[in-house]
This record gives sequence, C-alpha cells and structure tokens, in this order.
Amino acid sequence: DVERRQAIRRNHTATHLLHKALREVLGTDTHQAGSLVAPERLRFDFTSLDAMTPQQVARVGEIVSEQVVASTPVDTQVLAYADAVEGGAMALFGEKYGETVHTISIMEGEKDKYSYELCGGTHLERTSDVGAFIIVSESSAAAGVRRIEAVTGRGAYELIQKRFKTLKQTAGSLKTSLDEVPTKVDALQDEVSELKKELAALRTQAALS
Repeated sequence: DVERRQAIRRNHTATHLLHKALREVLGTDTHQAGSLVAPERLRFDFTSLDAMTPQQVARVGEIVSEQVVASTPVDTQVLAYADAVEGGAMALFGEKYGETVHTISIMEGEKDKYSYELCGGTHLERTSDVGAFIIVSESSAAAGVRRIEAVTGRGAYELIQKRFKTLKQTAGSLKTSLDEVPTKVDALQDEVSELKKELAALRTQAALS
C-alpha cells in the first residue's frame, strides 16, 4: 500500500524533526519517552516536568516547518553500533541494539547533520516530502512526561481546511472579516462584561425596592 506507507514515512521523518526541535527549545535534557507513528498522525512523548508554553509550542512548530521547507536530504545507513554511537548517533535509553544498526541522518548543508539517530523505521528521501506539519495538541502523558500530537501531509491539509472553514463561519456570524475576528470577539467580550455589571446592579436595585 504505497499511499499508506508514504503517509507513515511523512510522520516518521517529522517525528525525528520534532525530537530535534524540542531539544532546541527545551534543552538537551529533554529526550524521547515513547512515540506512535501512524498513517494519519504522529504522537511523541518526551521528558519534561513542566507544560510547554504556547510560545514554546509555536516555536517548535516553526523549527520543524523551517526544516521541511529547507528540503534537506534524509540519509539512511547501516553501520556497526559502536561506529554509529561514536559518530554521534542518538540511541534511545532502554532500547537494546545489535552489533549492526540502521541510522537516519537529516542533513544540514553538505556535511553537517541536523539530526542523527538510530532508527529501523521507513523514512522519506527529503524533508520537503513531509508536505506540512501542524501540532494539534500538547498535554500530559504521565508524571514528568509530556505528549505532542501532530499531523503532516494530507492530514495537515485537511486540518487547515477544517479550521479555515470554521473561521469563515465565525466571521460570517460576527459580520466581520477573517482578520478582524479576534478584535470583534474581544469587543463582544467587553460588551458582555459591561452588560453583566449593569444586570447585577439592576437586580440589586430590584431586591432593595
């Protein structure tokens, strides 16, 4: 099933980009604590005592998207375990590896490796084949472990279309343009707040009379 396999490749290569981006934003103490690579989505668990801020989540998404747009090569090699680790390949804590391992390198320039990990899964040939990357959620998975869920490729496109449709419907209900929706919502919230104060005052007057 070529289409299904390509979808898995998108989410798998994006998982490696996500891992690297998280370590850039949160620090190198952050590491993988579990993952799921499926055709329709990816899930990545990582060590962190604190929830990510919206700004951190946005920055991670930006870094991954920058790597996708850069269209850098994804190189796969089979090496001796000792040679791979000596060369800087990241191994997962608790995993058992044989004498020979499969390595995945996402390049940055002709010689530098942006991401270099031991991984036996299927991957893309270039990062641009991810198509698009969108973080759907960031939540708690367990004590000291956070979880990010994201979509790529067709799943990302469908999510964009769904959210854009919702935004258009909201703009229509508010009788304003798409760009002015946040401003209009803020104005309505202020108006509701004032009306609540007026209502409370009227109720107080009614009770006293």
